Amino acid sequence: MSEPTSTENILDVLVLGAGFAGLHGLYRLRENGLKVLALEAAPDVGGAWYWNRYPGARCDVESLVYCYTFSPLLDEGWCWSERYAKRDEICAYLGWAADKLDLRRDIRFNSRVISAVFDDKNNWWTFRTQGGESYRARHFFSAAGPITTPIMPDIPGIKDFKGPVIHTARWPERAPDFAGKRVAIIGTGSSAVQAIPIIAQQCERLTVLMRTPNFYAPARNRPLTDGDYEWWQKNRDLTRQRLQNCQRWGGGDIMLDDAINDTMFQKASDFTPQRRREIYEARYENGGGVVGWAFCDAMADVAVNEEAADFLRSKIGTIVKDRRTAEKLVPRGFAYGTKRCTVGTDFYETFNRDNVDLIDLKAEPIERFTPEGVIVGGRLIELDVLICASGFDALTGALTSIDVRGLGGESLKKSWAPGPHSHLGISIHGFPNLYMVGGPLSPSVLTNVVMTNEMQVEWIAALIGHCQKNGVRRCEATRSAEEQWGRQVNDLVKGTLWENANSWYVGTNVPGKPRAILAYVGGYAAYRERCLQERDLGYPGFSLV
Repeated sequence: MSEPTSTENILDVLVLGAGFAGLHGLYRLRENGLKVLALEAAPDVGGAWYWNRYPGARCDVESLVYCYTFSPLLDEGWCWSERYAKRDEICAYLGWAADKLDLRRDIRFNSRVISAVFDDKNNWWTFRTQGGESYRARHFFSAAGPITTPIMPDIPGIKDFKGPVIHTARWPERAPDFAGKRVAIIGTGSSAVQAIPIIAQQCERLTVLMRTPNFYAPARNRPLTDGDYEWWQKNRDLTRQRLQNCQRWGGGDIMLDDAINDTMFQKASDFTPQRRREIYEARYENGGGVVGWAFCDAMADVAVNEEAADFLRSKIGTIVKDRRTAEKLVPRGFAYGTKRCTVGTDFYETFNRDNVDLIDLKAEPIERFTPEGVIVGGRLIELDVLICASGFDALTGALTSIDVRGLGGESLKKSWAPGPHSHLGISIHGFPNLYMVGGPLSPSVLTNVVMTNEMQVEWIAALIGHCQKNGVRRCEATRSAEEQWGRQVNDLVKGTLWENANSWYVGTNVPGKPRAILAYVGGYAAYRERCLQERDLGYPGFSLV
């Protein structure tokens, strides 16, 4: 195993990951004059997008705002082809950005980090990879992403099934051939909603094993036109400013009429029932996942939330022809927004196909898998392929899947076992010189994640620069600041519909993971303001020695 032997071999910063945040972090820190290296488990850039190659994979944030803003070179040189970019186009964009900024020379691909250990005496991190390499760095910049660690369903006999078992987040590079195959897919979350319509067209028969029906809205995806780009050139700066000031998911539909978009800053009671219905309809017809965020009190007022939920429920029966199938697909028992609203194309329409079956696993639980298929409700459904769209160990899994050890050899996995803790979702007490982009108790997954990433990258780079300038060798959140931030994150949930959430937003999708709010729900603008305040006051929530 290679081992650096002198301080000359010590990096200023090691960046974990080469997705949106990792590439930006590498660029910014390198531009600041630091010695930086990025380690990426995949053979190319892309981050989570590299691995999510399943059919239909695409972004559910509009392409024009799902991109970098920090570089004029990148701003002017790329044109998206569709309103919602496909996975391949996103990876192509990130590859293009890496080449434009000459980043590949400082990225080591096929380098999966298996351990990161802080040296208390020398105040540096030592990293080891699966391939046996070893690196040291003063600062550990984690850009591994909030939803990168897939989880497989724990179902009796699943390992006995003789056919391929594929997780959507680990899709084979060589696409499977489903022609003439009997396929089952577990899950109806964001990945499944995109994959199901396409797989149904490719296979002989598709069985959808649904655990919980989710709220869904059509994307209304389409090619971007010259007219769209003319609009964008005129409105780009204004749109970005609007997003910076937005408190909720994505900032609205960027080309939607302002009178409709601006309702998200008003209460539902400011409008008549008829006008509210018109607003929901306008958002639904425009497409995207923000139909239910039409008013600012959607997550605080049960009646407002239920009205939005009922609107989306009412659409199912107008599309799905079979009444019993339509009824199965109706989401109930949880508030809109407490699970991620899914966005796709022809999802409900797919259940009108003769070769698609829907099984409600709450009514008919899976008994077990066999080599030939799956037993549900006492009957064997013969299968050739099983697809698991079973989600992720969100926000914490990217780091707890690595052996991360801080002061005194403390394990991060053990430290987070009762529930994650951090200051601003960026720094962890007891783990000096470690900074997270999209970490637990930050707002990342409830916002346009690329926009939030950019803000966090620039903020972390400024903090590291402050340390370099002032001779700080050990930078970590204080326990009191961490506790205060944790209380603030939890106080924001109290009295809202988030309080009773039962989803990956609170970790309940992972067996044994403690139930705790994993994201800051106060909105992007408030979060940014709090981070800037911390910076402007000289980082009072940090111990800098």
